[in-house]
Amino acid sequence: MWLAAVAILLASAALVHSQQLDPIRNYCARFDHSSQIKKAAIYIDGGTQSFIDVDDTGKQTGNVTMGINTHLIIVDISKPFDWRSNVSMTAVPKPGYPDRSTAPPVTTAGSVLYGSDDDPNIYLFGGTVSNVNTSFPGYRPALPMTYTMWSFNIKSHDWQNYDLTRNIQYRPNSGMNAGAREQHLSFYLNGQVDWGSSSQTANLDSSTSIYQPGMIVINHDTQTAMNVSTDALVGKKPRSRGGLQYMVGIGPKGLLVLIGGNEKDVSDTTDRGLGELVPMDTVHIFDVSSIYDDRLSAGGTWYEQPVTGDIPERRVDFCIIKATVGDSSSANLYMYGGRGANDVIFDDIYVLSLPSFTWTKVYQGDSGRYGHTCHRGSQREMIAVGGATSTNLSAGRCDWRTKGIDVLDISEMTWSSKYNLSTAEYFVPHPVVARIGGNEQGNATMIAPAGGFADRGLARMFDSDFVSSSSAASQSDSTAPATTEHPSATKRAIIAGGVVGGSVLLGLSIAAGWYCRRMLQQILFGDLAARLEMDGKGKSMSELPGKGTSWELPGNEPAELWCPTAMGSPTSSTDVDDFKHETSSDRELGWRGEIECEGNVARRQYALDARTRDDARSNHTRSSFKELE
Repeated sequence: MWLAAVAILLASAALVHSQQLDPIRNYCARFDHSSQIKKAAIYIDGGTQSFIDVDDTGKQTGNVTMGINTHLIIVDISKPFDWRSNVSMTAVPKPGYPDRSTAPPVTTAGSVLYGSDDDPNIYLFGGTVSNVNTSFPGYRPALPMTYTMWSFNIKSHDWQNYDLTRNIQYRPNSGMNAGAREQHLSFYLNGQVDWGSSSQTANLDSSTSIYQPGMIVINHDTQTAMNVSTDALVGKKPRSRGGLQYMVGIGPKGLLVLIGGNEKDVSDTTDRGLGELVPMDTVHIFDVSSIYDDRLSAGGTWYEQPVTGDIPERRVDFCIIKATVGDSSSANLYMYGGRGANDVIFDDIYVLSLPSFTWTKVYQGDSGRYGHTCHRGSQREMIAVGGATSTNLSAGRCDWRTKGIDVLDISEMTWSSKYNLSTAEYFVPHPVVARIGGNEQGNATMIAPAGGFADRGLARMFDSDFVSSSSAASQSDSTAPATTEHPSATKRAIIAGGVVGGSVLLGLSIAAGWYCRRMLQQILFGDLAARLEMDGKGKSMSELPGKGTSWELPGNEPAELWCPTAMGSPTSSTDVDDFKHETSSDRELGWRGEIECEGNVARRQYALDARTRDDARSNHTRSSFKELE
């Protein structure tokens, strides 16, 4: 990997001495670590770290040593803190490391996976051994691939290993990961293999890196994995060091958003540093439901969507979080920092808004960083973790954030050393409002891409009818995908945004087509903000009775569904057929499969009267879920 290029410089610059170096007390800087937020704590694993000597009072004395973080660091975010004075951080050693070959590994550029809400574990997956300083105490060469994944029980602090080598030949690093917690799944996209990946690759030259095709899907119910082809996405040029974000409630089983990074042909084994940077004017969307049916054999379903607005410069090693406005009229992905061409280090923040697919620049600073991670700590607070501020690693520059964390108010766009565990409601930053319309509380008026959706299938994922009715059939008591090692057949049901929005609409009278379209933006995303887990205990929202279909409004009039103008008004019989997503609940309610479209409103004709349908609906309750961002 690219760190190999500076290994010689660091060997002479590093001063390994007799002082016991602690990753918290002697913190200077840390990057290429991995982290995860779960149950009111942030867990930081591995990474390249510089250590600085301190005296008995904790004052830094100036001697800097390059090395690795050999611990799992726990940051308590269950209560407010100021990282300058009273943040609670604990360094948990890895049992048996470095003496036992069966000890949990110490890596850089790996991933910490969430699992699920009712799972007390986090999972360490992937990564590579850093050669930044092979004389550092605790350094150990890469181990065999036998144990690809490790779990850490956040209650008992017990470790357990898992062998996933049946479907994962080598331990990847620098890939993009995301989790669908309500489906108990983790996703790891592409990445690379190098000399530090395992003992089987140790004979590779330190200047060699081999990019890996495929997306690894891990089932945390069975702790098994499958490798899904990504040829349709990247062809012969897999990616690394980009961003991957899971979005719940859109489509039958949610979607993945892939942003930026770099790419390289699988036949090119030369470590090319930043490589070929991926343009930021296009994002790729993966339909998670496609791993549950016959689309899996073709690698699932990916969509490519152009993006407009303030297009960011190409980059790698940034971090992303998501936030949803109170009325669910937009979902916003925040991208912070990163590294670009000519060793430019960015200190900026861009927001990617969905479903308008627009970029908006919301912050510009003068203290760039890369190789960091970030997490949504509360309704409107982002916690940034670590990162490098210079590409000259031998310069010994320490992070001015002396504990390696900082806090951003993602509404006001202001940084602070204080984490307030804010209960203030998230509102849309002013520059984003100017871009997508509406106001701070939502009411976005730009609800489709400026040039329309690039693919009818993607448009259908964002269509309210498709979200609600399809998810009813596929998410309640869902069946497993067609192969043996992948998501379980007994996942908990996901609350589709369609039912949440439909519940809000019950009792309201829709007077005009445009008003119907406006209200159905809530069907698109659901009330994600209301389900944000704040303190590890969770704030879940119970769904009203229903099974995902867009129910008819009270009275004797037929139910109204949205005919999306982004796809064109479905006036022809062919277009109308695209909206006939019949489900078991449709049949129980006596839907005759007939739809009339008037302008941008589609009307389903039901055989049962309204009262009979109301009785049927009471039998269609589903589970609620919690979401921590």
